Amino acid sequence: MITIDGPAGAGKSTAARLLAERLGYTLVPTGAMYRALALSVMRAGIPPRDGPELHAHLAPLTISVEAGHVYLNGEDVTEAVKSQEVARVTSEITTLAAVRGKVTPLQRQLAAEGAVVLEGRDTGTVVCPDAEVKFYLSATLEARARRRRAELSAVGATAPLDAITNELRARDVQDETRELAPLRRAPGAIEVDTSDLTADQVVERMAAAVDLHRRDAEPPVDGPPRANRLYTVMRILAVGLLRTLFRLESTGRENIPATGPALLVANHSSVLDPPLIGGAAGRQLTFLAKAELFEIPGFGGLIRRLNARPIRREGADPGALRTAMRALADGRALLIFPEGTRGDEGVLRPAKAGAGMLAVMSGAPVVPVYVRGSGRAWPRGQRLPRPTKVTVTFGEPLRFDGEHGGDRKQRYEIVSREMMEAIARLRDGITGGAHRPQPASYAGRSK
Repeated sequence: MITIDGPAGAGKSTAARLLAERLGYTLVPTGAMYRALALSVMRAGIPPRDGPELHAHLAPLTISVEAGHVYLNGEDVTEAVKSQEVARVTSEITTLAAVRGKVTPLQRQLAAEGAVVLEGRDTGTVVCPDAEVKFYLSATLEARARRRRAELSAVGATAPLDAITNELRARDVQDETRELAPLRRAPGAIEVDTSDLTADQVVERMAAAVDLHRRDAEPPVDGPPRANRLYTVMRILAVGLLRTLFRLESTGRENIPATGPALLVANHSSVLDPPLIGGAAGRQLTFLAKAELFEIPGFGGLIRRLNARPIRREGADPGALRTAMRALADGRALLIFPEGTRGDEGVLRPAKAGAGMLAVMSGAPVVPVYVRGSGRAWPRGQRLPRPTKVTVTFGEPLRFDGEHGGDRKQRYEIVSREMMEAIARLRDGITGGAHRPQPASYAGRSK
């Protein structure tokens, strides 16, 4: 999570949009969400003050953000909320507890998806005080007034510069002295004075700070990772059991790099898949497993000792992304299931974009894996497994170029699709050639 706070006219909106585009993150314009609510109040003719009338009006409202656009009850109001009148009403209603009680939970819900840039007045102090990187943009009053006049001109509105200056000065006093969520620089926030900087220069500084945080968050690699003795013992026992019950066989294990980081991506149709792949692989693996498993007394501790790490299945999990990046930075082999949850035997579903993000950001070789038969051996809803032959096929490693600008989110989605296409080729018996046409039976392929 990245938060960007600061006074009106400091350039937060432009910087947040450009930074989100550069990183491939989702933009959450919190100020625009408040302006959408202000627009609704204006349209309804409701006085901007706390009371039963405002509470009744707020209850059924829906405010959402998608691709940088703000929607009010399904209507795109991104441009409509930029007027001076909406800004005036917004400054009044943001001091009201009922309004903040409506909008703040929505903002936190959006932030919980991870890989987000939030901009506003209190994103780093109130909405997401635990954000990984926080910025505070500032600028002189004169510079902010000139920018605000330019913004108004862009939407066909005009106002004298001295009037805009006085309004911003009054807004600063109101924002800094209000009782609820006053404008403050969040602890640890990086301040950027934008007075004499272009938007591109501001974003360059912010992106550099984000890159520095990423590097600092990754521990140094001092030689190959130490072998887990418990994992070694349990693997011997598990392989013997799996071969007895499921006649486990594997092919292509030489495709897994013997040392260094490796990202194994596999289909997922059974709870047996992690031990089956771990037993078939020639080196120790680190796993991402659903967080609920770690809450089971005894079992949670055991799988953690066997290199499993928790991941939330609902939405994106930035904590799991950091854990995965650390594992790869340590030179480990990491197993993930791009589909996210179990499906039916032989059916491949679209991958989550986070899998592509991990592959691109880490630069690790990606080894596609196809497990055949596990969905028949222990499908969803069946209490106990049944003896069925299982094979695990490891494909040739794929490599994806690092980030080179452009639409990074689209890049992650493309990489995730290519992963599933490689897995589909293994399912269909094609073990070589990384970029053959996608099989026609691939579920969820792009139109």
